[in-house]
Order: sequence, then structure tokens, then C-alpha cells
Amino acid sequence: MPALPANPSLAEKARAFCAASVRDSTGRAMRMLAETPELAEAGFATALVLGDLERVRAELDRDPGLASRADSQSGWTPLHLVSVSRWHWLEPRRAEGLVAVASLLLDAGADVHARSPGTRGRSPLACAAATASQGEANASLIALLLERGATADAEDLYLVGFARNADQALRLMLEYVPDGAATAGKAFAAPISSGDTDGVRALIEAGADPARFRDGDGHPGSALGAAIESDCPAELVELLLVHGADPNAADRDGRSAYRAATAAGRTDIAELLRAHGARDDTTPVDRLLWACIHADEAGARRELAAHPELLDSPAEVLGAAALKAAEAGSVGAVDLVLGLGFPIETRVGDHGGTLLHVAAYAGSAEVAQLLLARGADLDARDSSWDDTPLSWASVGSGERPATNREPDWAGTVRLLLDAGASTEGFSLSPDDPKPPSRQVAEILRRHLAASEEPRS
Repeated sequence: MPALPANPSLAEKARAFCAASVRDSTGRAMRMLAETPELAEAGFATALVLGDLERVRAELDRDPGLASRADSQSGWTPLHLVSVSRWHWLEPRRAEGLVAVASLLLDAGADVHARSPGTRGRSPLACAAATASQGEANASLIALLLERGATADAEDLYLVGFARNADQALRLMLEYVPDGAATAGKAFAAPISSGDTDGVRALIEAGADPARFRDGDGHPGSALGAAIESDCPAELVELLLVHGADPNAADRDGRSAYRAATAAGRTDIAELLRAHGARDDTTPVDRLLWACIHADEAGARRELAAHPELLDSPAEVLGAAALKAAEAGSVGAVDLVLGLGFPIETRVGDHGGTLLHVAAYAGSAEVAQLLLARGADLDARDSSWDDTPLSWASVGSGERPATNREPDWAGTVRLLLDAGASTEGFSLSPDDPKPPSRQVAEILRRHLAASEEPRS
């Protein structure tokens, strides 16, 4: 988001405020309004994003054409701006006002089907769905748009599925979808990716079929495979199985759910799959990974004795086990894969981090300590963001991934700092899109302050 110029005018602040109100998830808009209360009175656009019914009504009384007039710069109509506002979850008391403003605009002639400019061409409903995916759906606003004729498509359902209240919003939207079973196939990908059992249940109870699952790119796939890849709870997997997911269906890589569960070390899911008729088609690699994840050295050695070729490429074969062990904080499992020859600086996962990056993000302090003792590069840079393990720990403390049942981000950050991790580039700005937790921010702030003190 562009920085404000020095000594900005109220109009410049208002434009930045509106941008933060529809794009930013850090609470920047709330801070701006607290610092400059006059923003609440600074123009029609601010009244729209804040859901200020009386001010919007006054503007429409003065100029009725405003209800459907697109902004000259963005091309958005007022209804788009109301629909994409994040103030319903930034400050929940404003949710009702946003709905009232949207109703007023529609009564005054706003087009519920209007499309924003550009290749994506989003409708107001699509804007509401996109905003929901970043926090919470304004269910009452979505209901209003649907009642006034808006049409939900597969992409809208998919985006709403990421909301914190996805189960409520999905049930609502599916009431207005003519063929929910077909349209909702892609929608499964959202709650499955976050392990949201209630969201999956909402789709199933509305008639959606797990056997018609599509991934986030719209490609056919296996709902069970996606659930295992996302490390979903067994309850969610059982829900899919009971309602028609094929236990023997292959994912896009040709791997069965049973193989995936075994390789991921998910004994609970593997047992569920067998109970529902899944075949045991595991390979030596799958069984080796299972043993490594469970820190079963004897089992790993048995598999290697039978298949010594598995360690011809230890980085490739053991990568998945090393990644999962570092995420879960399993010191024994990480120690085992390193002992089997896994190179400590191997890049793992989608973002090109080392095991120390992964452990730091997950708050796996004991694993990080083991890796440092084994010579891990303290300031290694990932291949996606060029960030260090300390940066990953900072971001992880704010995002709080659930891979480690007993995360300790504060301990991880202290460990890395005590080992001499570089703090270059840390600003601790309140507008950071991926801020650390308060506790970690305070640890970093104290460390930065101490490092700036003159030494005698």
C-alpha cells in the first residue's frame, strides 16, 4: 500500500484511509481513524466504507446520481465499495450500517450486477466474498445482495469458505445457488485447507458432494488427498468418507489417500480409510516416512535394510518427513532423519526455507536448538522472500500455524537472538502486513533497543 506523502492533506489521508479499509488486514484503517477523527467526515467514499447511513443519505439527497456513479479512478461503484469494506470485522458495530447503506444504494438504483473494471470484473457480491476470505463474512450484507438478485458462482463460494464464519456464510449462499452439488465442488477446497470441519459440514448439508471435489485452481481431485495434505482433523476426514468421498480415489499425482496418510504419519486417518474400504498400496518410501515421522529408528532401519537404494537421494526421499517433523516440533524425528543422512541445509516446502526456517515459523524451539547444535545456518535466506529463520519465527508468532501442539515462539525468538541472529530489516511497524505477536514484538523491540545503546 503506497506510503502517504510528507504532511498529507485531509483528502490524501482520506484516499489512503479508504484503501486501507478495503485492502489492509493489519488494522491500519482503525489506527488512521483514531489518529485523525476528521476522516469520518471526509467525503462520500469514507461514509460508504464506514457504513455511515445518515451521511450517505444526505449525499444522495443532494445528488441522487451518486448511487450508481463509478469512481473515476478505481471504476468501482458505491455498492462495490460498501461490499468490499472490512469494517464489519474491524469494528463489528459497523456491520449493520454497511447493510443499511447497501440497501439504500440499491433502492436508489445501484446495479447489483455491476462489474468492476479489469479482467477479473468483480460484482459487489464477489467483492463481499473476497473480503470474507480475509477475515469474517458480513452475512447480512451477502444475504441482502442475494435477495436483490445477485448470483453466486463457484469462485464466490470458494472465497467465502475461508471466512472465520464460513459455515454460516456457505449455508446462506448455497440457498441461492441453483445446482449447489455441482457448483460447490471447488468450495470444499477452502474449509479443507484450513481444517474447518464445520465449513465442510455446511457444504455437505446443503447438498454438495465430496466426490465432485475440485482444488483451488478448479481442477478435479481427491477431497481426502487434500484433507491429508492440509493435516486436517480425523473428524473432517470421517465426514468426507461418510458422505461419499472415494477412499481409493487418487490425487492429481496418482497417489491414494491411504498412501498419503501413511507417508504423512497419520495413523488415525489411515485406520479410518481402511475401515471404509481403502486398499493398502503403500510403497517402501511411504513406510520409511511413517517410521521417520514417528521417530521409529528400528522401523526405519528395517525398511532401509530391505531397500538400501532409498538413501541414494536422502534429501529427496526424506524431505517430507523432515519438514513435518520440524513443523510438529518432534526432536526425535528430526534427529532421526539427520542421522539417516538428510542434509541440514536442504530446502524444504513450498517457500524454499531450511529446516531451521520451518521450525522457527512453527515455534518449535527445541527443534531449532537441535538444528543450531548440528550447525544449521542461523541467517540462511529462503528462496521466496529472502528472509531468515528469525523473520519466519516473527511471522509465525503472529499467524500462529497449528502444526505444533505446544508452540513456543517467544522461546524460539530468544534462542535465535542469543545465537546471534541478525535483526537487519526489522522495523516493527504497526502497518507491517505480517506483524509478530505482542510478546515477540516486545522481545524484538528490547533487543533492538539494547543493540543501539552506546557501549562504554
